Amino acid sequence: MKSTKLVFNFKLFVIIFILIIFGIIGFQIFGEAKLETILAEQGEVIDGFWTKALIIRDEKVIKSPVSGRVDFADIEGDRASYGSEIAKIKSQNNNKRVYNSAAGIISFAVDGLEDKLNKDDFYQLDLRKFDEYKGSYQHMISGRMISESEPLYRIINNFELYLIVPADKKQAERFRKNEIVFIQENNSSDLLKAKVLKIKQEKEKSYIFVKMELFVPEWINVRKVKINFIKNIYRGIKIPKDAVFNQPSGQGVLKVTGYNKYEFQEIMIIDGNQEEVIVSGLEIGDEIITNPEDFDYGRGA
Repeated sequence: MKSTKLVFNFKLFVIIFILIIFGIIGFQIFGEAKLETILAEQGEVIDGFWTKALIIRDEKVIKSPVSGRVDFADIEGDRASYGSEIAKIKSQNNNKRVYNSAAGIISFAVDGLEDKLNKDDFYQLDLRKFDEYKGSYQHMISGRMISESEPLYRIINNFELYLIVPADKKQAERFRKNEIVFIQENNSSDLLKAKVLKIKQEKEKSYIFVKMELFVPEWINVRKVKINFIKNIYRGIKIPKDAVFNQPSGQGVLKVTGYNKYEFQEIMIIDGNQEEVIVSGLEIGDEIITNPEDFDYGRGA
């Protein structure tokens, strides 16, 4: 009987011991904060915001002088000189040839907003209707019938191009008149230079008026374009902004020094955006903790 009791006590001891070991291991795995790290690297940080800008051109719609069947010259998207033949219109009485009245890029599509959205009056544009200026281009093609005074084609001045960029008030306040900015189109790595002409503060939003340095031919039949409106591009050692915190000795990060070991490394933020920053005080390849809020390291305000 005594032997049976000793065996039972031994088994109970073994079970309790195993549970304690598993508890310790579980605490190590699940109880402690998980170390999330990244290597400091040379890179660039784009300080900008994505938005959908309204395109304003210096353009004129030419209307058909007669009714009839139209045949266009093969010049859409090209720059045509003054006097170039644009179309032939065949009517019952005669054939009318239409010649270009001014030099510029030719488009056979119109959206009906050309008179309202033009570079001469775009400062006076009713921005409360900004979302309504969508543009739905109707494309003229050879062989169809056209009525007299119906839009025939557009002449576009390819030396001027403007954008009206909607922005949150806080974003708009960061820009100044005559400031040089960069435009990056969606799904493109190209950067287009532009200049801020004016900033208008409306009740709920702000609008930044800019002039493009170069004309963009791909936009001739587009009214709105998704862009990254860039204030600046910073280059240097790049890290996530969330990795940076303050403590009494200054601003810094937690740098990994060994297995499960780390120390506070003071740094200075040079520039950046809401997600990434360019810093000094780190070397390329330094491993830093990106979730310092999970570690109690005497941080201050």
